[in-house]
Order: sequence, then structure tokens, then C-alpha cells
Amino acid sequence: MRNQNSRLRLYPAVCAAAMLLCCTGCGGADSSSTESSAAENGLKTVSAEGVDAGCADCIKAYFEAIEAKDYEAYVKTIYPPYKETYDKLLNEKGDKPEDDFAELCTRFDEDGYESWHLTDLTLSYYEKEDTGIDKFFDRYVQGGVFDAQFVTDCKADAAEIHDVIFTLSALYKGDAEPVTVVDGAGILAVKNKEGWFVFG
Repeated sequence: MRNQNSRLRLYPAVCAAAMLLCCTGCGGADSSSTESSAAENGLKTVSAEGVDAGCADCIKAYFEAIEAKDYEAYVKTIYPPYKETYDKLLNEKGDKPEDDFAELCTRFDEDGYESWHLTDLTLSYYEKEDTGIDKFFDRYVQGGVFDAQFVTDCKADAAEIHDVIFTLSALYKGDAEPVTVVDGAGILAVKNKEGWFVFG
């Protein structure tokens, strides 16, 4: 029987697992409502009430890259300074970024099921603002992913930073209905002059 409470690993292993569920964030001035449909191999429905359309599109592309096991598409969604710092951390441990991504792509795999397909994604900004992002960054610093200077540089670079709360559903081959595989977790989204990116 499938574990409907399985969680996708969104943050580095060096950080405590609780960090994913404790992330808090801040809001931004520009937001909109997004309802979109994707191709057959993409997310069927994205509901992003109050979330900037560009932010929603980036997160959607992130999950679709994971489903498609498309490393190049995945890289395009990741905040470049974060990717550089995290890749350096992996290399120091003797790991390859491509292998880490391949592991990420298996997080929804369940015994007895040949395949799965992501179907629905619901997004919203975290309600609490101001101190939330600082708490999020503090966990990364404490986990050794980056240092305080990275946080300063990221905030200076960002036009907007949000902790986006998401719920994600998947349909497993052979099942009649999708099940929720992530419920109310957070992912950090950053907007700079290049566009929207995530910490993933």
C-alpha cells in the first residue's frame, strides 16, 4: 500500500528534515491569480491564488523537470548563487549534482508501482511575513549550506523573496485517482532581474 504521507526532499540533506515543514516567508507587492493547464506529461492543474504568475510558473517548471527527470530544465529553475553554493557542497562530499538530482527524482517512487504522474499543484504565500525569511535562512546557515554573507548578498540581489506553501498530488499507474504526496510544505522563491527562481 502506498504511503500517502511521503514527502519530496526539497532541501539539502545536511539540513534537518524539520526545516522543510517549518519554513516561513514574507510577501511581496505584486501578485495575481493563476489557473493553468499543462501538456499531457506536465502538471494538469496549477492553482495559485494570490501568487505572482511568474513565481507560479517557475515552481510548476521545477516539479515538471523532476517528473521528466530533466536535469537541464531543473537547473533553469534554481537560483544560480544557491546552485553554485550547493554544488560546491556536494563536490566537497564527493557527490555529483546530477546524481543528487537523480535521487530527488525518485522521491515519489513507491513499491508496487511502476510509475507516477504529477497532477495538481496548489500554491499560496505563507501568511506570516517579516521575520519568517530570516528564520528560513538561519536554518540554512546552521546546516552549513551557506554562510551569513550569502544571505546578505541574496537579499541585496532579490526584488522579492517568498516562502511559497504548496500541496502536490500524483497519480500512480494503476490507480483510479490521484493522491496527495506533499501537503502544506514550503519552498523558497526568489525574484531578481533575471526572473523567478527557487531554492530546490
